[in-house]
Amino acid sequence: MRVSFGWLKDYIDIRISPQAVAERLTMAGLEVTSLTRIDQDTLLDIEVTPNRTDCLSIIGIAREVAAITGKKLKLPRIMPFRGRAQLSVPIQIQAKSLCPRYLGRVVKNIQVGPSPSWLVQRLEIMGVRAVNNIVDITNFCLLEFGQPLHAFDLDKLQGQRLIVRPALEGERIITIDGVQRDLASTMLVIADKDRPQAIAGIMGAKMSEVCEQTTNVLLESAYFNPQNIHNTSRSLGLATESSYRFERGVDIEAVELASTRATELIQRLAKRKSKAVLVGKLIDRGSKRGRPNKVHLRYARVTEVLGVEVSPAQIKQFLQALSFSVVRSSGDGLMLNIPSFRPDITREADLIEEVARLHGYDNIPLRLSQLTPNLSYTGKLEATGEQIYEVSRRMLSSLGLKEIMTYSLISRQSLRELEPAADNIITITNPLSYEQEILRPTLLVGMLKTLLANINRRNTNLRLFELSRIYCRAGSKITKELTHLCIGIAGKRDLNWQTRPRGYSFFDLKGIVETLLNKLGVKDFRFSEEATPSYFISGRCARIVLGKETLGFLGELNKEILERFDISCPVYACELSLQELLAHIRLEERFVPLPRFPSTERDISLAAPPEVHSEQVVSIINKIGRDLVAEITLFDQYSGEQIPPGFRGLAYCIEYRASDRTLTAQEVDNVHAQILRALTKELAAQIR
Repeated sequence: MRVSFGWLKDYIDIRISPQAVAERLTMAGLEVTSLTRIDQDTLLDIEVTPNRTDCLSIIGIAREVAAITGKKLKLPRIMPFRGRAQLSVPIQIQAKSLCPRYLGRVVKNIQVGPSPSWLVQRLEIMGVRAVNNIVDITNFCLLEFGQPLHAFDLDKLQGQRLIVRPALEGERIITIDGVQRDLASTMLVIADKDRPQAIAGIMGAKMSEVCEQTTNVLLESAYFNPQNIHNTSRSLGLATESSYRFERGVDIEAVELASTRATELIQRLAKRKSKAVLVGKLIDRGSKRGRPNKVHLRYARVTEVLGVEVSPAQIKQFLQALSFSVVRSSGDGLMLNIPSFRPDITREADLIEEVARLHGYDNIPLRLSQLTPNLSYTGKLEATGEQIYEVSRRMLSSLGLKEIMTYSLISRQSLRELEPAADNIITITNPLSYEQEILRPTLLVGMLKTLLANINRRNTNLRLFELSRIYCRAGSKITKELTHLCIGIAGKRDLNWQTRPRGYSFFDLKGIVETLLNKLGVKDFRFSEEATPSYFISGRCARIVLGKETLGFLGELNKEILERFDISCPVYACELSLQELLAHIRLEERFVPLPRFPSTERDISLAAPPEVHSEQVVSIINKIGRDLVAEITLFDQYSGEQIPPGFRGLAYCIEYRASDRTLTAQEVDNVHAQILRALTKELAAQIR
């Protein structure tokens, strides 16, 4: 939102510099991204969040500045017009759900021409091109109140009437920009007796636009359904200053105020020399007020949430400065009436945020919580889900991974690039953009986009993780929220003078996952090469299994998927369901005594058929070796000249140890020989 500092001064007595105003607005939650000096004025570029539709106007920003500086807001004095009933035209709303309120007023005997210099200057500094006095007045009121207006040439309306209705299937309109547009029945139009004369809330028709020959106008001011305006704007690929405000929701109670302001300016700036300007009676159709909204605020809750004491008198002063009126006041709190231009205020927490904004976030001190040691701790931890997630975050950070946070909303196309057949998605009814069409059913899309963003900025050696929620459909009406962990690594590791850099591999990722699961106390998990997703490279991926449950997948993403995301280097990724893991996690701290007796090692090198998985080899070794096998390590995998065609070489190191004695060489050799025989018999492997 661009705001003229000079224009702001029309509504508030500002005694501080634009830089000071920008700083205070930013600290009050309206970030000023830049200040630009233009002639004798300063332009503030303000980042307005979607919930603050009241700040899409000069008066809205002036109200904020008045509140944070303690000054009084001076609104323009607008006197109502009685108007002549005989000049009015019929207005009919046929779609009240899409147009809750519509106002029309006829103004006759006007002179269309250039606007005065002050009006042209106001518009041009805000980036709006001056057209003529009538169009400029509607644009001025849009910027001043945030309420879009439209002026029709009354004499070009067939039947001298307006109908607010859905478009007819196959209906067309040529808009003011000269483009012919096809309309759908879901779109709302403003029509005369014969044809559409405007796409509601977006743009008027070329046929009825105001020109130099116009002498009589019909001034429109309305409140349109935000979702319908948004959908129509997207469908037509047509976005305007009007649609930008209507799709976010204008103030339904300011509709008449903006209309009256525009009428007063037209009467003053567009009058003829020979004839007096005649103003018709205002025709007001639909609801005149928004829903009444009252919210109770407790003083004690303000102190509890903010961690700082704000006096009741100061709380009351802050909220009244923002135009919240006090309905009832008591010793413990306030009952406040929320103005219609603040639909974002619905609960007590919202009011506390308003108090925090005006008190100043910089005036809320930073304090470390007092830590009291638990002397009764016995080493056993009854962990909640949040505690487990925090342990996971600390563990992954200690392994050198950096946490990322991505949007919960993604585009349908980006999901198709990963899983073309995904059918359990939850679609957003009213998405703000194409990039936010669905709730993510996987964290992988956000991970790949984050990897790409870093790679494009020459940050190529990456170890990232995200611990967040995914959303999926489990039936026609049932939706699920599940906590998942996603890990993504790419580039090279060990970039220092002591070791030679090498690219990450599948085993780096597998080691991270194993370390995390061991830290969480998960027992008897295994890695299976069966039934892995198609977006992984076969033979370089695995399914994480616990009993009969699949906890997740890890592996190297295939090149086709990476090319769809414009990534040219290998990427290794894992997605794990922490929610499924909760029942199997044990965080008890247990002391394990050091081994009393020495161990001995034996290596096994075998050539195995391609269908034999490493977990099968490990399972047989554990089954035969039983309690004597302390650890099994796969240290090599090889395919080449020394291996028979159709086989692959696997090499393992087995550590043998007994808990009650020192093993003899004969005992170890006997067990080792049994393992070799079992491997050749059960897996058809060849011992090398």
